[in-house]
Amino acid sequence: MTLYKQISLLVSLLLLLLLGGVLGINFFKLKNSIEDQLYIQAKNSAYSLSIALSTIQNDHQKVREVIDTVFEHGAYELIEYEDQERLPVYRKQKVESRLEVPMWFTHLCNIHTVPVESQVKDNGQTLGAVLVISDKEVAYQQLYDLFKYLLYLFIFFTLLGHLFLHFVLRILLRSLKSIQQQAEEVNHNHFIIQKDLPSTVELRDVMIAMNSMIKRVKDLYERSSEAMKKYQDSLYYDPLTNLFNRRYFQVKLPEYLLANDDRSHGALLLIRMNGVPFGNKKIGHKKMDDLFIQFSSILQKLCNEGREPILCRLNGTEFAIVLPAYHKLAATELAQNIIKAFLVLADKFGLRENLYLSIGICEYARKDQVRDLLSCADTALFEASRHHENYVVAYGRDKEKSVINNANKTELRDIVVKALNEERLQPQFDPVVDLKTHQEIFYTLTFDISYDTHMLKFSDYAQMISDLGMEYDLMKFELEYMKKHHFKQHTIAFPLMVEMLHESEKLFYFEQSVKEIAKNMRGSLFVEISEYDLLALDPIVAERLSKELREHGVRIGITNFSGEKADYSYLKYTAPAYVKIHESLYLNIGSVSQNALHTLLGSLDIQLIVVDVNEENISRLENRSIRYVMFS
Repeated sequence: MTLYKQISLLVSLLLLLLLGGVLGINFFKLKNSIEDQLYIQAKNSAYSLSIALSTIQNDHQKVREVIDTVFEHGAYELIEYEDQERLPVYRKQKVESRLEVPMWFTHLCNIHTVPVESQVKDNGQTLGAVLVISDKEVAYQQLYDLFKYLLYLFIFFTLLGHLFLHFVLRILLRSLKSIQQQAEEVNHNHFIIQKDLPSTVELRDVMIAMNSMIKRVKDLYERSSEAMKKYQDSLYYDPLTNLFNRRYFQVKLPEYLLANDDRSHGALLLIRMNGVPFGNKKIGHKKMDDLFIQFSSILQKLCNEGREPILCRLNGTEFAIVLPAYHKLAATELAQNIIKAFLVLADKFGLRENLYLSIGICEYARKDQVRDLLSCADTALFEASRHHENYVVAYGRDKEKSVINNANKTELRDIVVKALNEERLQPQFDPVVDLKTHQEIFYTLTFDISYDTHMLKFSDYAQMISDLGMEYDLMKFELEYMKKHHFKQHTIAFPLMVEMLHESEKLFYFEQSVKEIAKNMRGSLFVEISEYDLLALDPIVAERLSKELREHGVRIGITNFSGEKADYSYLKYTAPAYVKIHESLYLNIGSVSQNALHTLLGSLDIQLIVVDVNEENISRLENRSIRYVMFS
């Protein structure tokens, strides 16, 4: 038998058996499941009615009302109530049939509905019986709709399979569909190992080689992920509480102060637990460790509503919390809640009289100096400690307030609405530079708001937009702007506000707009989303979004990449073109973690871009194989 006939016969048989088997198995499984559901529904309804009717058996009017209500709100063919002498009291039966299923199909399926009878009893005395029969017309309709769908699916894939087989064989067996699928999925960071190898020697060798290559790439990805996880755990996590440690705090705080988003302003809390030596003497070190663990859980729970908070254990008794987008009053309220929860915890361990918290709070804004912020927070903590009891001291910013801080919510909304209506948003392009060629390869597009004599940068008003619930308005303006204008910059990236993904209408508008923009672009188009927002999305939504964008030639870019996640599977299903990591974080993760990061991203064909780069660190980055940067 020729190779052509072998493949033709084998694939045809497999296709018919597979699709036919799936059709038959799923169909009859669903049929049995529906019959079981009809029986359970009738049984539960009969039981519920028997209980209800046992209390009103002498009131025929209420009996009718109860049975009518159940009948109208369910799918029943008959509900009948008989007295103890088996004489009918009330009978409710379906009269009109709305079945839109062919008779041959009902004969083929022949769904059986079992009548269910339940005794109506009161104090052990039988008062009557209620009979319930479920309506099988709904089941027939569901089965018929499924049958049509599966039949169409069967016909479609049968024709598609034969056409594809004929086409492949006519071009001298260039490659099988399975091998093509493997290659395509590798591009999307999905690693598929084909287990069913063909009997033809030539094709078997090709598929074995393909499986071997994919397995190596997959192993490389998994080893890199595991290496990064282990290194990050030892480098940045407190072993007792699983909070971040002082080193992580020192790395991330400068990043937040330089961020171009809502992380760049908020409040810093320093917390000191006083009286720990007395606690160790009274209940022992082991129980004090348990107290610290539970206190850390309290902090995580109370700060969970914040956007990208940082919770760190600085030393044995001190903690730090960075709360983006928090103002002084909100941070103070959170601190009071921490103290309330701590009092309950201390009382639980019998240490309420021995332990107390001192909390110092200081507001921060973009480009504040780290040393000034820490000095402010330390001063607040010192003042709180002087009271020798649970106490909070909070400081606002001494610097001149911006228009955002001075304005109330109504005024802020007016500023934004006026800027949108009068098109006072001015585009700003921040370049990504190739250190090898010293050329600007693409640009990140954001919009600044011109207001009187002020110029509000995107990082200054991003959180305000979210607080006002105007993400969609701003995103719509930006998309319409990009539709109307042709930029001299060939390749553009723009930040996505995840509000666009929460409603189907907004998501559809976003996808259609991006499709139109990408069609008119001379170069590539990227949509940027922060790692925090991406992980907050349902993986199915994120994967679908990435797939839809790729179909239009648009790729995702991930910003605020931390490289500290235990699971990097989101990089596989979103298949980003690049990730952006802050300079201070990258330079402080160590060579081992850097190598693992490069290997991980390289295995997925993802570019690494270091942002907020200082000129004096260029040589260090180049020595570590960094090619793409964004300067601060």
